[in-house]
Amino acid sequence: MKDKSPNKDQPEGLPEELPGGASQALSAALQKTFEALLQEPVPDKFEALIARIREEETQKNANPDDEES
Repeated sequence: MKDKSPNKDQPEGLPEELPGGASQALSAALQKTFEALLQEPVPDKFEALIARIREEETQKNANPDDEES
């Protein structure tokens, strides 16, 4: 017998599925936005952060006995 209680994962008052083609339209819009974001340049502050992290990782891997606690 299937439990008729509301789905505990869904917030109360929200439908389980969007009506009509709303789900597909939303999915397409989100995909288009995501693809546009991937085309944006990486800000300089993030490039500097990535370079610093890579340098720290390189040093850490070069000196494995010198690990921080």
